[in-house]
Amino acid sequence: MEKWKRIRIKKAAESDGILYVMENNREIPFDIQRIFLVANVQKGKTRGDHATKKTRLILFPVSGSCRVHVDDGKTKETFDMNDPAEGLLIEPMVWRSMQEFSPGCVMMAVCDRPFDPGNETWDDYEVFLKKTEEMRMTDDQNRSAGNS
Repeated sequence: MEKWKRIRIKKAAESDGILYVMENNREIPFDIQRIFLVANVQKGKTRGDHATKKTRLILFPVSGSCRVHVDDGKTKETFDMNDPAEGLLIEPMVWRSMQEFSPGCVMMAVCDRPFDPGNETWDDYEVFLKKTEEMRMTDDQNRSAGNS
């Protein structure tokens, strides 16, 4: 399973503007349970810097642009987010960081779970790395046990 990937939503150019459309289980590969916006980020500041434990989400640049860095503990990639019709689907247990916000940038997150305070994220990168390694070891052990 891909841990992150770009997805596209419908975009319709009309005589009076552009319409962007997303629907549950169509463009959005899950039922939407929560939406939040990140806006007015001060120059040089970073948002995110965590990994969700269970939540799948898609980040969309509603206005402006920023860079999104993702990291699963082994692989890292950076995405320039500047097209409202293109989102970045991020699976659970992927560290993400949003940086280099343009003035007026608004990022929208569409999530598959409601917020769960205190049990939502790994906020310490070293703890996150330890957890991803433990999960990989468990997965490897389970695969080995299944092949015996």
